[in-house]
Amino acid sequence: MKIKYIGMLAIGVMFGMTSCLDTHVGDDHEAFGNIDADVKEVAAQYASSFSVDNGSNFSNKVRVYNNSGYECRLDYIVGTAMLGCGKDNYMDVIVPFAGDLEFTATMLYNGSFVPVPVPVHVEDLDNELDPLFKALTDGTADGKTWQWWADENPDGSYSYIDGSWGCVGGGGYGWSATGPNWVCYGIGQADEWTGQTVTMDEWVKFDVDGGPNVTVHYSDGTEQKGTFSLISSTTPEKAALGWLGTMKMTVPLPHQIVEGQYSWYLDLPVEYDVAMLDDEHLILIAPGGGGLHIICDDSWAISSTHWTFKVKK
Repeated sequence: MKIKYIGMLAIGVMFGMTSCLDTHVGDDHEAFGNIDADVKEVAAQYASSFSVDNGSNFSNKVRVYNNSGYECRLDYIVGTAMLGCGKDNYMDVIVPFAGDLEFTATMLYNGSFVPVPVPVHVEDLDNELDPLFKALTDGTADGKTWQWWADENPDGSYSYIDGSWGCVGGGGYGWSATGPNWVCYGIGQADEWTGQTVTMDEWVKFDVDGGPNVTVHYSDGTEQKGTFSLISSTTPEKAALGWLGTMKMTVPLPHQIVEGQYSWYLDLPVEYDVAMLDDEHLILIAPGGGGLHIICDDSWAISSTHWTFKVKK
């Protein structure tokens, strides 16, 4: 291991029922748990209040209309935004894949959040994709596969060398002028928290084959498939560090601490900060259990886990 020193976007949205009020609430708000049969009936009633227009060529630029009379949050698969209920009752969004898709418009109705499905059909990818999304997936059904960012030695082996950014590790929740600072496990070393050995056979694949898909291949040879979202914005504080956005996945990354395992990076969230993303490199950071593990200075008070990838050739 090599040690360097280091020092969420938990933005939710709340919707007003009697006016187009823009306030904030987390996705784990208790109202999300109140969806019952009556609310499902309400969702069905409001389904016809939302419509889309993306032209006769079924462009990937989609105009979504809200005629429900209530402001809602629109989830268009690769992002979320507020969709008004007054004069400006429509918005344009761009999605990076074709096929039969489903957006979700969420309203607050009688104390419960009501998700209304909005079906969308896309055939023509005639609008340029978000640069981050294209870098992550290549914007194709084949997608792009990411493996650990580690140095390859002349004999074909891999190891952590200063400047290679390493593989996976726990450290402070932050960034420095010269790079990340954390405890790093080299290829072939055992992760002391998960008990797994870091191997180059671990990888993550992102594609847009009909939707935002992610496949994770783990050290034991198993795979899990799920979906992801990528938001190309973050807080001003994180943007000042050079961070680019946030990402969510429905499946865990390799060496992710799950099910309450005790570690430096306790209770990882489902949302990651995108600290770096270009055509060749991807670095994800997730905060851990808060200020429980102060090791050497205050910058370690908020622990985290870092995943550092490069494109698999």
